[in-house]
Amino acid sequence: MEILVAMSIFAIVMGLIFGTFEGVFSSADHVNTAGEIYEMADACIGRISQDLQSIHVLQAPRYQKPDMNSEPDIYRVTSKNESMGSKTFSQMRFATLAHLPIGGDIRDGIAEIVYYVQEMENNVYALRRSDKLYPYPEFEPKESDPILCEQLLGFKVLFYDQEGREREEWQSDDDDYDYSTPGAVKITLKIGTEEAPYEFGTIISLPMRRFISAKR
Repeated sequence: MEILVAMSIFAIVMGLIFGTFEGVFSSADHVNTAGEIYEMADACIGRISQDLQSIHVLQAPRYQKPDMNSEPDIYRVTSKNESMGSKTFSQMRFATLAHLPIGGDIRDGIAEIVYYVQEMENNVYALRRSDKLYPYPEFEPKESDPILCEQLLGFKVLFYDQEGREREEWQSDDDDYDYSTPGAVKITLKIGTEEAPYEFGTIISLPMRRFISAKR
């Protein structure tokens, strides 16, 4: 009887010990996952910020308002929202001096940057960065474009005009935007899983902007 009691106590103690270790390892996995997500978000927002802080905008009088027969401004700032499944993501296009030579091409210059979201598989999304030197080809998603952020749940871009008003989209060649470029951009990233999402954000004040007075 004493042996049976001792074995029962031993089994209970060992169960408590293994349960504690399981909790510790589970917490460690959670911390490691969170650390990886924070590191990825920091690198992604850092890259976007550097690109925007090196933005190139054509100023008046060199900039001429487009007409029906003119080509769009190659240094235009544009953004739109795209629906994918049940989600909506931003897509942003602008020109920058922060070109990154990739694939052995060491040329420098003003690059066309497009940040866009692509569905990978099973409702899993990734943020890609397209970087092309002049002459800028028509944009199309490519598997060769680097992935900046995986496990993406949200990518939202907001713009602030000269008066500080917030806009969800932007078209710098459009009369509705006074042919101007934004003064600041807000970036919001949501990464992780639906059960454990992490949200990150920043506002970048643009060092170069074009403001054309509205028609009176």
